[in-house]
Amino acid sequence: MTIEEAENAWERIVDLGFTDYSKLTREQRVWFNIEPLITDGLWNHYINHGADKNSDTIEDLEYLNFTSIAKQLREFNRTYFPNGVPEGPDARQEQFHKFDEDELEDAIEQMDDKFWEISDELENVLLAHINETGIGK
Repeated sequence: MTIEEAENAWERIVDLGFTDYSKLTREQRVWFNIEPLITDGLWNHYINHGADKNSDTIEDLEYLNFTSIAKQLREFNRTYFPNGVPEGPDARQEQFHKFDEDELEDAIEQMDDKFWEISDELENVLLAHINETGIGK
């Protein structure tokens, strides 16, 4: 099954994830948290709502054996969110304003460049996860 063929299942998972995240199964949660990374990259994870579930996303990356991306997120968090990733895009944006804009842009560019180098591999592993667990049906 392709991602396109699993569109209906994805829409159900997104609806559930936004209405009652705690009801997602582990397999569904992995898809819910990882798909936006593949689509939008790591920077969008932080500026949108994905980082509201940052620690789960890191766990889910490790679950799929993408520890290098999980490590990138942890390092970014240590640098820019030493007291933990705040809830909500506005709170994270407020934190970003405390840093030099050029330094932050360089860090973001490096982070996303590393991510995009292996994003196709992550997408393939996620698709295998969807098919192996049957959550795409």
